[in-house]
Amino acid sequence: MQSNDDREGRKPYRTYKVGRARRSSIDDELAGARPARQRAPREGERSPKGYQRYDSASAAGGRGTKAAGKGGRPPRRRRRFRWWFVPVGLLLTLIVAAVVVIVLAWPGYKKFDRAVTAANHRFDKVDKKTRAQLTPDDGWIWRKGTTLLLLGVDSKAGEPARSDTILLMHFNPAKHTINQLSIPRDTRVELPGRGYDKINAAMFWGGPSQAMQTVKQFLGIPINHLMVVNFQGFPRLVNAVGGVDMYVPKTISTEAGGKGRIVVFKQGMHHFDGKYGMLYVRIRKADDDFHRAARQQQFVQALQKKLARSSNITKLPEIGRRFMSGTVTDLTTNQILELVYLKWRAKGGKKAVMVGAPAWVGGVAYVLPPDDAEKQRIVHAFLN
Repeated sequence: MQSNDDREGRKPYRTYKVGRARRSSIDDELAGARPARQRAPREGERSPKGYQRYDSASAAGGRGTKAAGKGGRPPRRRRRFRWWFVPVGLLLTLIVAAVVVIVLAWPGYKKFDRAVTAANHRFDKVDKKTRAQLTPDDGWIWRKGTTLLLLGVDSKAGEPARSDTILLMHFNPAKHTINQLSIPRDTRVELPGRGYDKINAAMFWGGPSQAMQTVKQFLGIPINHLMVVNFQGFPRLVNAVGGVDMYVPKTISTEAGGKGRIVVFKQGMHHFDGKYGMLYVRIRKADDDFHRAARQQQFVQALQKKLARSSNITKLPEIGRRFMSGTVTDLTTNQILELVYLKWRAKGGKKAVMVGAPAWVGGVAYVLPPDDAEKQRIVHAFLN
Protein backbone atom coordinates (compact mmCIF):
# COMPACT_ATOMS: atom_id res chain seq x y z
CA MET A 1 0.00 0.00 0.00
CA GLN A 2 1.53 3.27 -1.09
CA SER A 3 2.16 6.05 1.24
CA ASN A 4 1.00 9.54 0.74
CA ASP A 5 4.57 10.61 -0.40
CA ASP A 6 4.57 8.03 -3.10
CA ARG A 7 1.20 9.09 -4.26
CA GLU A 8 2.26 12.75 -4.51
CA GLY A 9 5.37 11.85 -6.59
CA ARG A 10 7.90 12.79 -3.99
CA LYS A 11 10.91 10.73 -3.15
CA PRO A 12 10.73 8.51 -0.12
CA TYR A 13 13.96 9.92 1.21
CA ARG A 14 15.27 13.40 2.06
CA THR A 15 18.59 14.86 0.65
CA TYR A 16 20.84 16.81 2.94
CA LYS A 17 23.94 19.06 2.00
CA VAL A 18 26.80 19.68 4.34
CA GLY A 19 26.87 23.43 3.56
CA ARG A 20 25.75 25.97 1.05
CA ALA A 21 28.18 26.19 -1.86
CA ARG A 22 29.32 29.64 -2.99
CA ARG A 23 27.86 30.57 -6.29
CA SER A 24 30.29 31.55 -8.95
CA SER A 25 29.87 34.43 -11.30
CA ILE A 26 29.09 32.00 -14.07
CA ASP A 27 26.20 30.61 -12.02
CA ASP A 28 24.85 34.11 -11.51
CA GLU A 29 25.19 34.90 -15.17
CA LEU A 30 23.45 31.69 -16.14
CA ALA A 31 20.72 32.43 -13.61
CA GLY A 32 20.30 35.96 -14.93
CA ALA A 33 21.21 37.57 -11.61
CA ARG A 34 24.27 39.42 -13.05
CA PRO A 35 24.79 40.90 -16.49
CA ALA A 36 27.44 39.26 -18.70
CA ARG A 37 30.97 40.68 -18.22
CA GLN A 38 32.16 42.76 -21.13
CA ARG A 39 35.36 41.72 -22.91
CA ALA A 40 38.03 44.43 -23.05
CA PRO A 41 38.31 45.64 -26.65
CA ARG A 42 41.53 44.99 -28.47
CA GLU A 43 43.84 47.79 -29.63
CA GLY A 44 42.14 49.89 -32.25
CA GLU A 45 38.74 48.22 -31.69
CA ARG A 46 35.85 50.39 -30.60
CA SER A 47 34.02 49.35 -27.44
CA PRO A 48 30.49 48.04 -27.66
CA LYS A 49 29.19 51.06 -25.79
CA GLY A 50 30.15 53.35 -28.70
CA TYR A 51 33.12 55.07 -27.12
CA GLN A 52 36.86 54.47 -27.36
CA ARG A 53 38.37 52.71 -24.38
CA TYR A 54 41.70 54.08 -23.08
CA ASP A 55 44.07 52.56 -20.61
CA SER A 56 47.71 53.03 -19.63
CA ALA A 57 48.90 51.07 -22.64
CA SER A 58 46.71 53.08 -25.03
CA ALA A 59 47.82 56.38 -23.51
CA ALA A 60 51.44 55.43 -24.17
CA GLY A 61 50.75 54.89 -27.83
CA GLY A 62 50.14 51.19 -27.51
CA ARG A 63 53.69 50.54 -26.32
CA GLY A 64 52.39 48.72 -23.20
CA THR A 65 50.73 45.99 -25.23
CA LYS A 66 53.83 45.58 -27.40
CA ALA A 67 56.40 45.88 -24.68
CA ALA A 68 57.02 42.18 -24.58
CA GLY A 69 58.39 41.18 -27.96
CA LYS A 70 60.45 38.20 -28.78
CA GLY A 71 62.50 37.17 -25.80
CA GLY A 72 60.75 39.74 -23.62
CA ARG A 73 62.66 42.67 -25.24
CA PRO A 74 60.91 45.81 -26.46
CA PRO A 75 60.70 46.15 -30.25
CA ARG A 76 63.10 48.57 -32.05
CA ARG A 77 61.61 51.92 -32.95
CA ARG A 78 62.09 53.55 -36.32
CA ARG A 79 64.41 56.60 -36.08
CA ARG A 80 62.90 59.77 -37.43
CA PHE A 81 64.77 61.87 -40.02
CA ARG A 82 66.11 65.16 -38.69
CA TRP A 83 66.75 68.12 -41.02
CA TRP A 84 69.98 69.00 -39.29
CA PHE A 85 71.51 65.65 -40.33
CA VAL A 86 72.30 67.20 -43.74
CA PRO A 87 74.46 70.19 -42.64
CA VAL A 88 76.17 68.15 -39.95
CA GLY A 89 77.02 65.42 -42.46
CA LEU A 90 78.26 68.00 -44.95
CA LEU A 91 80.43 69.66 -42.31
CA LEU A 92 81.98 66.35 -41.31
CA THR A 93 82.70 65.59 -44.96
CA LEU A 94 84.42 68.95 -45.44
CA ILE A 95 86.51 68.45 -42.32
CA VAL A 96 87.68 65.06 -43.52
CA ALA A 97 88.47 66.47 -46.98
CA ALA A 98 90.43 69.37 -45.44
CA VAL A 99 92.47 67.00 -43.32
CA VAL A 100 93.30 64.89 -46.38
CA VAL A 101 94.34 67.99 -48.38
CA ILE A 102 96.52 69.26 -45.54
CA VAL A 103 98.24 65.91 -45.13
CA LEU A 104 98.92 65.67 -48.87
CA ALA A 105 99.97 69.33 -49.31
CA TRP A 106 102.07 69.60 -46.15
CA PRO A 107 105.41 68.51 -47.74
CA GLY A 108 104.94 71.02 -50.57
CA TYR A 109 104.00 73.75 -48.11
CA LYS A 110 107.19 73.17 -46.12
CA LYS A 111 109.37 73.43 -49.24
CA PHE A 112 107.63 76.64 -50.28
CA ASP A 113 107.97 77.98 -46.75
CA ARG A 114 111.74 77.39 -46.80
CA ALA A 115 112.05 79.30 -50.08
CA VAL A 116 110.01 82.24 -48.75
CA THR A 117 112.05 82.29 -45.52
CA ALA A 118 115.22 82.59 -47.60
CA ALA A 119 113.66 85.54 -49.47
CA ASN A 120 112.83 87.16 -46.10
CA HIS A 121 116.44 86.80 -44.97
CA ARG A 122 117.64 88.46 -48.18
CA PHE A 123 115.17 91.27 -47.55
CA ASP A 124 116.62 91.91 -44.09
CA LYS A 125 120.19 91.89 -45.41
CA VAL A 126 119.59 94.30 -48.29
CA ASP A 127 118.70 97.31 -46.17
CA LYS A 128 117.55 97.35 -42.56
CA LYS A 129 115.82 100.69 -43.14
CA THR A 130 113.47 99.16 -45.69
CA ARG A 131 111.44 97.13 -43.20
CA ALA A 132 111.14 100.15 -40.90
CA GLN A 133 109.40 102.09 -43.71
CA LEU A 134 106.66 99.53 -44.15
CA THR A 135 103.27 100.29 -42.60
CA PRO A 136 101.96 97.30 -40.59
CA ASP A 137 98.73 95.69 -41.80
CA ASP A 138 95.52 96.46 -39.91
CA GLY A 139 94.80 92.84 -39.06
CA TRP A 140 94.66 89.79 -41.30
CA ILE A 141 95.29 90.49 -44.98
CA TRP A 142 92.42 88.26 -46.11
CA ARG A 143 90.03 90.33 -43.98
CA LYS A 144 91.45 93.87 -44.03
CA GLY A 145 93.40 94.01 -47.30
CA THR A 146 96.85 95.42 -48.01
CA THR A 147 98.95 97.50 -50.42
CA LEU A 148 101.95 95.89 -52.12
CA LEU A 149 104.76 97.57 -54.05
CA LEU A 150 106.21 95.34 -56.76
CA LEU A 151 109.56 96.31 -58.25
CA GLY A 152 110.94 94.51 -61.28
CA VAL A 153 114.67 95.21 -61.43
CA ASP A 154 116.94 95.16 -64.46
CA SER A 155 120.61 94.96 -63.55
CA LYS A 156 123.52 95.29 -65.91
CA ALA A 157 126.84 93.65 -65.32
CA GLY A 158 129.00 95.57 -62.87
CA GLU A 159 126.40 98.11 -61.73
CA PRO A 160 123.43 98.30 -59.35
CA ALA A 161 119.94 97.52 -60.58
CA ARG A 162 117.28 99.93 -61.74
CA SER A 163 113.56 99.39 -61.20
CA ASP A 164 112.36 98.66 -64.71
CA THR A 165 108.82 97.99 -63.42
CA ILE A 166 107.08 99.95 -60.64
CA LEU A 167 103.67 98.52 -59.89
CA LEU A 168 101.42 99.01 -56.85
CA MET A 169 98.64 96.56 -56.02
CA HIS A 170 95.82 97.26 -53.58
CA PHE A 171 93.85 94.23 -52.31
CA ASN A 172 90.32 95.04 -51.09
CA PRO A 173 88.55 92.01 -49.54
CA ALA A 174 85.34 93.95 -48.82
CA LYS A 175 84.79 94.74 -52.50
CA HIS A 176 86.59 91.65 -53.86
CA THR A 177 88.84 93.80 -56.03
CA ILE A 178 92.54 94.14 -56.79
CA ASN A 179 93.50 97.54 -58.15
CA GLN A 180 96.77 98.18 -59.97
CA LEU A 181 98.68 101.41 -60.46
CA SER A 182 101.79 101.63 -62.63
CA ILE A 183 104.33 104.43 -62.53
CA PRO A 184 106.36 104.87 -65.74
CA ARG A 185 110.05 104.31 -65.02
CA ASP A 186 111.05 107.63 -66.66
CA THR A 187 108.74 109.73 -64.46
CA ARG A 188 110.63 112.76 -63.17
CA VAL A 189 110.33 112.93 -59.37
CA GLU A 190 112.34 114.18 -56.43
CA LEU A 191 114.55 111.52 -54.86
CA PRO A 192 115.01 112.03 -51.10
CA GLY A 193 118.46 113.54 -50.56
CA ARG A 194 119.40 113.54 -54.29
CA GLY A 195 117.16 116.01 -56.08
CA TYR A 196 115.19 115.36 -59.26
CA ASP A 197 115.81 112.29 -61.35
CA LYS A 198 113.98 109.41 -63.02
CA ILE A 199 112.00 107.37 -60.52
CA ASN A 200 113.74 104.16 -61.56
CA ALA A 201 117.08 105.68 -60.51
CA ALA A 202 116.03 105.51 -56.84
CA MET A 203 116.77 101.78 -56.84
CA PHE A 204 120.13 102.46 -58.47
CA TRP A 205 121.23 105.01 -55.86
CA GLY A 206 119.72 103.64 -52.66
CA GLY A 207 118.30 100.14 -53.23
CA PRO A 208 114.81 99.05 -52.17
CA SER A 209 114.74 101.48 -49.25
CA GLN A 210 115.30 104.52 -51.48
CA ALA A 211 112.90 103.21 -54.10
CA MET A 212 110.08 102.68 -51.60
CA GLN A 213 110.68 106.02 -49.89
CA THR A 214 110.53 107.77 -53.26
CA VAL A 215 107.22 106.10 -54.23
CA LYS A 216 105.65 106.89 -50.85
CA GLN A 217 106.71 110.53 -51.11
CA PHE A 218 105.49 110.82 -54.70
CA LEU A 219 102.03 109.31 -54.08
CA GLY A 220 101.51 110.18 -50.41
CA ILE A 221 100.17 106.73 -49.47
CA PRO A 222 101.35 104.04 -47.01
CA ILE A 223 102.87 100.81 -48.31
CA ASN A 224 102.41 97.59 -46.35
CA HIS A 225 104.61 95.15 -48.24
CA LEU A 226 107.41 95.10 -50.78
CA MET A 227 108.46 92.51 -53.35
CA VAL A 228 111.54 92.93 -55.52
CA VAL A 229 111.76 90.53 -58.47
CA ASN A 230 114.78 90.33 -60.75
CA PHE A 231 114.31 89.41 -64.38
CA GLN A 232 115.76 85.99 -63.82
CA GLY A 233 113.08 85.05 -61.33
CA PHE A 234 110.24 86.31 -63.58
CA PRO A 235 110.56 83.68 -66.36
CA ARG A 236 111.05 81.01 -63.69
CA LEU A 237 107.68 81.88 -62.21
CA VAL A 238 105.96 81.82 -65.60
CA ASN A 239 107.41 78.41 -66.42
CA ALA A 240 106.60 77.06 -62.95
CA VAL A 241 102.86 77.64 -63.50
CA GLY A 242 102.93 76.15 -67.00
CA GLY A 243 102.94 79.41 -68.96
CA VAL A 244 100.38 82.19 -69.32
CA ASP A 245 97.54 82.55 -71.84
CA MET A 246 96.82 86.15 -72.77
CA TYR A 247 95.26 88.23 -75.54
CA VAL A 248 97.59 90.61 -77.42
CA PRO A 249 95.50 93.66 -78.36
CA LYS A 250 97.66 94.74 -81.32
CA THR A 251 100.51 93.35 -83.41
CA ILE A 252 103.83 94.46 -81.96
CA SER A 253 107.47 93.48 -82.43
CA THR A 254 110.68 93.72 -80.44
CA GLU A 255 114.34 92.91 -80.77
CA ALA A 256 115.52 89.78 -78.97
CA GLY A 257 119.12 89.35 -77.83
CA GLY A 258 122.15 91.20 -79.13
CA LYS A 259 122.06 89.84 -82.68
CA GLY A 260 119.11 91.88 -83.85
CA ARG A 261 116.61 89.01 -84.11
CA ILE A 262 113.06 90.37 -84.44
CA VAL A 263 110.20 88.71 -82.61
CA VAL A 264 106.66 89.59 -83.68
CA PHE A 265 103.62 89.15 -81.43
CA LYS A 266 100.53 89.16 -83.67
CA GLN A 267 97.14 90.32 -82.46
CA GLY A 268 95.18 87.50 -80.83
CA MET A 269 95.55 84.87 -78.13
CA HIS A 270 99.06 83.74 -77.22
CA HIS A 271 100.56 81.19 -74.86
CA PHE A 272 103.65 82.74 -73.27
CA ASP A 273 106.41 80.76 -71.66
CA GLY A 274 108.96 82.48 -69.43
CA LYS A 275 111.28 83.56 -72.25
CA TYR A 276 108.66 85.16 -74.50
CA GLY A 277 106.74 86.54 -71.55
CA MET A 278 109.90 88.43 -70.59
CA LEU A 279 110.29 89.78 -74.13
CA TYR A 280 106.69 90.95 -74.24
CA VAL A 281 106.62 92.87 -70.95
CA ARG A 282 109.97 94.56 -71.75
CA ILE A 283 109.06 95.91 -75.21
CA ARG A 284 110.36 99.49 -75.30
CA LYS A 285 110.82 101.06 -78.70
CA ALA A 286 107.53 100.02 -80.30
CA ASP A 287 105.53 102.68 -78.44
CA ASP A 288 105.79 104.71 -75.22
CA ASP A 289 106.22 103.92 -71.53
CA PHE A 290 102.48 104.17 -70.85
CA HIS A 291 101.61 101.34 -73.24
CA ARG A 292 104.50 99.37 -71.82
CA ALA A 293 103.11 99.75 -68.29
CA ALA A 294 99.67 98.66 -69.52
CA ARG A 295 101.16 95.51 -71.07
CA GLN A 296 102.92 94.71 -67.81
CA GLN A 297 99.67 95.10 -65.86
CA GLN A 298 97.83 92.83 -68.27
CA PHE A 299 100.50 90.17 -68.04
CA VAL A 300 100.67 90.34 -64.23
CA GLN A 301 96.89 89.97 -64.04
CA ALA A 302 96.97 86.89 -66.29
CA LEU A 303 99.81 85.46 -64.21
CA GLN A 304 97.87 86.04 -60.99
CA LYS A 305 94.86 84.26 -62.47
CA LYS A 306 97.02 81.27 -63.31
CA LEU A 307 98.60 81.24 -59.85
CA ALA A 308 95.19 81.30 -58.17
CA ARG A 309 94.10 78.04 -59.75
CA SER A 310 93.51 75.24 -57.27
CA SER A 311 95.53 72.89 -59.48
CA ASN A 312 98.69 74.88 -58.70
CA ILE A 313 98.57 73.96 -54.99
CA THR A 314 100.60 70.86 -55.79
CA LYS A 315 103.12 73.01 -57.69
CA LEU A 316 104.06 75.18 -54.72
CA PRO A 317 107.44 73.47 -54.25
CA GLU A 318 108.37 74.15 -57.88
CA ILE A 319 107.09 77.72 -57.72
CA GLY A 320 109.07 78.31 -54.55
CA ARG A 321 112.25 76.81 -55.93
CA ARG A 322 112.17 78.61 -59.29
CA PHE A 323 110.67 81.96 -58.38
CA MET A 324 111.50 82.75 -54.78
CA SER A 325 115.22 82.21 -55.40
CA GLY A 326 115.20 85.45 -57.37
CA THR A 327 112.89 87.41 -55.07
CA VAL A 328 113.40 89.70 -52.09
CA THR A 329 110.29 90.28 -49.95
CA ASP A 330 109.00 90.80 -46.44
CA LEU A 331 105.86 88.73 -47.14
CA THR A 332 105.66 85.52 -45.16
CA THR A 333 104.42 82.23 -46.56
CA ASN A 334 100.98 82.56 -44.98
CA GLN A 335 100.65 86.15 -46.21
CA ILE A 336 101.42 85.08 -49.76
CA LEU A 337 98.75 82.39 -49.47
CA GLU A 338 96.34 85.05 -48.20
CA LEU A 339 97.05 87.10 -51.33
CA VAL A 340 96.41 84.04 -53.49
CA TYR A 341 93.10 83.54 -51.67
CA LEU A 342 92.09 87.17 -52.29
CA LYS A 343 93.00 86.81 -55.96
CA TRP A 344 90.89 83.65 -56.15
CA ARG A 345 87.90 85.55 -54.68
CA ALA A 346 88.47 88.77 -56.64
CA LYS A 347 85.80 89.77 -59.14
CA GLY A 348 87.85 92.44 -60.88
CA GLY A 349 89.63 95.69 -60.21
CA LYS A 350 90.90 98.89 -61.78
CA LYS A 351 94.10 99.22 -63.77
CA ALA A 352 95.61 102.69 -64.04
CA VAL A 353 98.83 104.32 -65.19
CA MET A 354 100.21 107.55 -63.78
CA VAL A 355 100.10 109.18 -67.18
CA GLY A 356 102.32 112.21 -67.73
CA ALA A 357 103.73 114.32 -70.53
CA PRO A 358 106.94 113.28 -72.34
CA ALA A 359 109.58 116.01 -72.22
CA TRP A 360 113.29 116.66 -72.54
CA VAL A 361 115.01 118.25 -69.56
CA GLY A 362 118.73 119.00 -69.78
CA GLY A 363 119.07 116.69 -72.75
CA VAL A 364 117.44 113.75 -70.89
CA ALA A 365 114.07 112.20 -71.80
CA TYR A 366 111.57 112.29 -68.94
CA VAL A 367 107.88 111.80 -68.27
CA LEU A 368 106.55 114.82 -66.43
CA PRO A 369 103.96 113.75 -63.84
CA PRO A 370 100.41 115.18 -63.88
CA ASP A 371 99.46 118.09 -61.65
CA ASP A 372 98.62 117.47 -58.01
CA ALA A 373 94.84 117.44 -58.55
CA GLU A 374 95.02 114.81 -61.27
CA LYS A 375 97.54 112.77 -59.31
CA GLN A 376 95.30 112.73 -56.24
CA ARG A 377 92.34 111.68 -58.37
CA ILE A 378 94.29 108.70 -59.70
CA VAL A 379 95.52 107.77 -56.21
CA HIS A 380 92.02 108.00 -54.75
CA ALA A 381 90.63 105.73 -57.46
CA PHE A 382 93.43 103.26 -56.81
CA LEU A 383 92.73 103.05 -53.07
CA ASN A 384 88.95 102.96 -53.45
